[in-house]
Amino acid sequence: MRPITRFLSRVPAIGDRYRAAGTFVVALVLCLFVNALIGEQLANWVVALGMDDARAMLIASMLVVALTGAMVTLPAAGSGATRWGTLAGFVVVEVIPFIVNAAQTKATPGLIANVNVAGWILQPLGILLLGAVSATAGVAIAERVRRDIGRLATAVRRRRWSWPLVPVAAALTVVVAGSSVVGLQQGPLVQLQTYGPPAVPSAVRTVAGLQPTWSNEIQLPGHIENRYVAGRAVLVYVPGVYAVDATLRLPVVYFLHGTPGAPQDWLGGGGQLQGVLAQLIARGVIPPLIAVAPDGNGPRGQDTEWGNSTHGNVESWLVQRVVPFIDSQYRTLGAPYRGIAGLSSGGFGAVNLALRNPAVFRWAASYSGYFSARPDIFGPLWAANSPQLTAASVPTALRMPLYLGWGAEDRAFAQATLQFASLVGRLRWPAVDTNEVAGGHGWQAWQAELVNSLVWLGRLWRTQPGGVSVAPVQRLRVPPQVRNLR
Repeated sequence: MRPITRFLSRVPAIGDRYRAAGTFVVALVLCLFVNALIGEQLANWVVALGMDDARAMLIASMLVVALTGAMVTLPAAGSGATRWGTLAGFVVVEVIPFIVNAAQTKATPGLIANVNVAGWILQPLGILLLGAVSATAGVAIAERVRRDIGRLATAVRRRRWSWPLVPVAAALTVVVAGSSVVGLQQGPLVQLQTYGPPAVPSAVRTVAGLQPTWSNEIQLPGHIENRYVAGRAVLVYVPGVYAVDATLRLPVVYFLHGTPGAPQDWLGGGGQLQGVLAQLIARGVIPPLIAVAPDGNGPRGQDTEWGNSTHGNVESWLVQRVVPFIDSQYRTLGAPYRGIAGLSSGGFGAVNLALRNPAVFRWAASYSGYFSARPDIFGPLWAANSPQLTAASVPTALRMPLYLGWGAEDRAFAQATLQFASLVGRLRWPAVDTNEVAGGHGWQAWQAELVNSLVWLGRLWRTQPGGVSVAPVQRLRVPPQVRNLR
């Protein structure tokens, strides 16, 4: 009987060990799954904030570990096994890749490097410490949430009169959650103001120094059409006047999103492209135009830099498929009145695509972009996709007007833009508009750059200061240097 009694006394401990081992495995596997699902997108998001790739991967791994710890802890109380499991996942997704990448990184060409043994020991341990902090934070937050939910349930049972507060609080949380996500993705300022067609009586004749010809046709609201080209999404803004005159032909501007991003970013709280265009068209600042927002992401949401890169042949798709599709489905004016613009990595893509295809795009704008391709995405083709290196090779007759904007507080991207502006200045580029606006690397700056660039584009496309008429848009005078591009 004594052996049996001894065994039975150990059963709870054995069960606890198996339970802990199971929790460890669940946390490890879930960490790897979450990293495979959203790790790269998180890293791209951090890069878009101005971080380098190495720090972006580290921060993304820390976020994945914290999220995994919280997910395992919420349904059941957290434990040491949860933290150890997520930390093991952190070793797999961050520490080991860091060591492998460090071993493959060569010294700066032309210099002799000495191996820092202490650094090789301390740096991985330092990264591991960050992982431990993230795992602990995720578990602690989830435990606090569990405790608060338990206290709320107890309070509701004791004070039955308070039960209506629960669905009200839940509904409020759901409604506010959207704004929380927008605040993280696009900044907390983007939902505080909206832009749309101006409700201005016909007696008003002066807006921003212009004297437009107010007409019901120009002020007709536009609409968004969802199209697909070769299985990829394309959003198309069509101005209201397009439906009034079946013979009307309009200019087209392509708008490229950043990374991480999507075509819808241009329509949301940050971009509000539809309202901005409607307002500028109604004021006569720009002629009515068609705006196209394509999807430049890779198959799993990867950053493609809007080129033919390791994540997809987006340049070929946009130039060879989307542009002909838009010209065949809509009444456009062709290449002389076709522009391309983008923000952040989309700004890089816009200028790069324009310089590589000068007969396709006759105006380009970069909103807080950069001008050197990433070798990890383009591989051996990075130099051929770096505007900083390719601008000089564009024939003088095909050098399109360039708008280069940046935010005053956007240090890294401002410096890149200023360097490129200096380059095209030395090349005596025929038309360049450089513009510093308030804000950092976000929608406060991007929207201001969007408006400023379109005001300049309206002047380039022959909008007259004395007023604009709708019908003559199809008869816009083509500058001599681009007549042969039709």
